[in-house]
Amino acid sequence: MTATPEKSRKRNISNAEKPMDRLLDIMAHLRGHEEGCAWTKAQTHKSLTPYLIEEAYETAETLDKDQHGDALRDELGDLLLQIVFHAEIAKARGAFTFDDVAQAIADKLERRYPTILGDEPNTLKTPEEIDRRWEEIKAEERRKKGIVEKDASILDEISHALPALVRSAKLKGRAAKAGWEWPDVSMLLDKIAEEAAELREEIEAENRDMERVQAEFGDLMFMMVDFARWYGFDAEDALRSTNIRFERRFRHLEQGLKKQGKDFKTASREERRALWDEAKRLEKEAKE
Repeated sequence: MTATPEKSRKRNISNAEKPMDRLLDIMAHLRGHEEGCAWTKAQTHKSLTPYLIEEAYETAETLDKDQHGDALRDELGDLLLQIVFHAEIAKARGAFTFDDVAQAIADKLERRYPTILGDEPNTLKTPEEIDRRWEEIKAEERRKKGIVEKDASILDEISHALPALVRSAKLKGRAAKAGWEWPDVSMLLDKIAEEAAELREEIEAENRDMERVQAEFGDLMFMMVDFARWYGFDAEDALRSTNIRFERRFRHLEQGLKKQGKDFKTASREERRALWDEAKRLEKEAKE
C-alpha cells in the first residue's frame, strides 16, 4: 500500500531513535524546512521569553500541586521545548547549538563539584561545606570574567530579570554569606514588626504620600522574604502555595453560595465566613 504524501512527510521529518535527537530534528524541520511552521520561523529569543517564563511557572505549579506523574512529565517537556527552540534559533545564526548548551552546563557542574566530579579529595560531607566550596568556585569564576575592579560587589551577577521575590532572597542570601546576617530570628521578627509599624504610620499620615507608602510596603516585603530565607524555604513558593489555597477555598465558597441560591451580594458576612471555615476544615481533614 502506497503511503499518502502527508504520512510520508511526517515519517521523514526524523528517523532518529533517541527522543532527544527526534525532538531536535522536529524543531529544525519546523524552523528550517520550506514546509515548516510559519509561526515557529517568525519567533526570536525576545518573542519567546514570555513563553519560557510561563512554562517555568506552570512546571512549578505542577510541583506545588504534588502532580509528580504524567502532568509533571508533560510540563517538563514543554519547558524543554523552549530550551530547544532557543538553541535552534542560536544555531541558525551561528552562535551555538543544543549540544553546546548541554556541554556548557556539564562543564560547569564538573567545575563546581571538584570534590565529587573532579580531582579534589572528597572531604566535604555537609550541605553547608559543599555550598561554601560552591561559592568559592563561583567567586573565582567571577574573577576570571574580569569582575575584580575596585568597585566590584558580592552582589554582582544577580540578574535584574529575576522575579522580585526571588531576587530579594538572592540579594540577602549573598549578603548573609559575606557576614551580614541576623544573629537570631527574634531580631528578624522585631524588624518585621518595625517595618509593619512604619507602613501603618505612612498609611495613617494626615498627608499620605503613596510613594512613601509603597517604599515602606517594599521594605516589609523584603523582610518577609528574608524571614523565609532564614528558615530555608522560598518566599515565591510560599506565596504560590497560598494562591492555590485561596483559589481552592474561594471556589468552595462560590459553590456553597450557589447551592444556597445566593451570591456575594445577597449572602451575609457570617454565611460567607462559615463556608470559608468549612473549606479550611475540609482541607485539614483531608491531610489527617
